Amino acid sequence: MPKKTTKKRKKKNREISNFKGQGINLGGQSEFINRFEKLAEIAGCKDACKLLNKSNRMMMYLLRIHLTQPRVDKGEPISKELAKILALVFRSWRERRNIELIKGRELISIGDVYVIDCFIYFIRKEDNGLDLEAFNSAFKPLIDAYNELESPEDLLYGMYDNILAMLNAVGREMFSIKTAFVRKEYPVSGVFHIVKVKHYRPVKRSIAIEGKRRPIIQFGWPIANGGIWYFKIKNHKIKDIYKGDKKELEVYIQSHAIRRFEERTRPLSLIFCRLFMAKLLRNYSIAEVFRGKILIPQYYGDIKIGYFVAAVIDEKVIIKTFLFITHQSTPEGHLLEKVSGLGKKDISYWRFDSVSSFLSNPPEEDSLIKRIMQEAGIDKLFDLGKLMESDTNPNDVDWAEVEAYIENGREERLQIPEEKYEEEYC
Repeated sequence: MPKKTTKKRKKKNREISNFKGQGINLGGQSEFINRFEKLAEIAGCKDACKLLNKSNRMMMYLLRIHLTQPRVDKGEPISKELAKILALVFRSWRERRNIELIKGRELISIGDVYVIDCFIYFIRKEDNGLDLEAFNSAFKPLIDAYNELESPEDLLYGMYDNILAMLNAVGREMFSIKTAFVRKEYPVSGVFHIVKVKHYRPVKRSIAIEGKRRPIIQFGWPIANGGIWYFKIKNHKIKDIYKGDKKELEVYIQSHAIRRFEERTRPLSLIFCRLFMAKLLRNYSIAEVFRGKILIPQYYGDIKIGYFVAAVIDEKVIIKTFLFITHQSTPEGHLLEKVSGLGKKDISYWRFDSVSSFLSNPPEEDSLIKRIMQEAGIDKLFDLGKLMESDTNPNDVDWAEVEAYIENGREERLQIPEEKYEEEYC
């Protein structure tokens, strides 16, 4: 909640207290107070609500924050359909109960956190006429639990950034939001959180790649109140192949790589693939060099699923494609080939190059295939199905048949001198 000077705060409070009986809209007060009492019950201090008299309850309600629906800024080329979708998504996510107030008890929503925030603000106001010692003691479990949470604003803007990451696609027309907290007194009193939708176009350039001019798109996505956030890679991450003077390099992506990312992560949820990508890259400047190429790892939840593959061209990092984690050009794919003897064609034949092969029908815990996956560092792929909303992607991979094939390959390998095997197969 925006801070006010002491003088202004007193003036606002007096005006609010004089609204009673002058046409102020108190619709929804009962619902607001009932929810607050439920939150106090979750915290284990519902009886403390008996300290709130009728005037206290009205004052709390008048100090509430209104989380308004997003509005398209005037003149912005954003369709009515998108505006409707945003309104639905914003409302749904604000009401999602996925925040733990008290361990092991009913979860609460971001809107609920703002209800508690309103109460905290109320009891800390000047001239509120409360017995603060009694209130702080009675509501201590609720106040302590609130203080352990992220601030309401951090939770709210984290939610906005997640929505923007999920609903925007790199390389296409994008949207972001501008927000503000605005104080209103009449006819409805409270602080209104205003959200305006803004339109952004991707930054497109062209560059010579292998003798041909190719279109590239700057790699980034919108964040709330920040326009477009662009991913950059620090030079020390790629020092083995970049010898220039820049401390960090801008990252661009070819449309081919975007298509490959969308194709090779199916049937995982595309919006969640975008979300995990954005959350990872916003927080870390991650990249590694493997066999002369830059690899930018991608995850689904906490499971690594593949890499964007890039090169340095004209002082820029250019993403050329996306590889599933079992591909030979990745560290894990290279190790998988080494420990299993499966070559490129084998990986494709046995569908080790497909996400869908790992979503159901996992091998036995003590099986050969599971041990091979563990050695290659990719056994967590079998946990992807647990992250799917429903098990709608069964496959018919016969893991026993794969194991038999691998064993036969190993028998053949034993007949080849080790140095010749390394030369021919690795």
